[in-house]
Amino acid sequence: MREVIIKAFGHFEPAAEACIRELSALCAEWYLGEEVFTAENNMLHIYHEGEYFPHEETARILAKYINEDSRGKLDIVDYEAWTLRRYFLQMQYQRKEDLEKGIVYFRTSSLNHALEASMQKNSQTEIK
Repeated sequence: MREVIIKAFGHFEPAAEACIRELSALCAEWYLGEEVFTAENNMLHIYHEGEYFPHEETARILAKYINEDSRGKLDIVDYEAWTLRRYFLQMQYQRKEDLEKGIVYFRTSSLNHALEASMQKNSQTEIK
């Protein structure tokens, strides 16, 4: 069994069928199991443990589906770098013109300070 270096987990709602199809194609492209992204009651659940997870690509796909009703987050725990990266998948953290360009805001912090960093709403950086 391979060592777990990255753990990805989160949720996003509402989960559009087109979004799920795009994420399924991403799983196939990266040779990840289909169980990484599951949908239930209009909510997308994300869970993966392994050597790598395409979190930037996942965030870009999810950015296209963020709207006023969206709620969610995507956390990436990197045990090798000892960091937590949290993607904010809600409109209140985003600018509409950025989302149209595939930009999603996130914060990265040491796992030693993960709780404080995940609660802060300012000083996010963007992924393009």
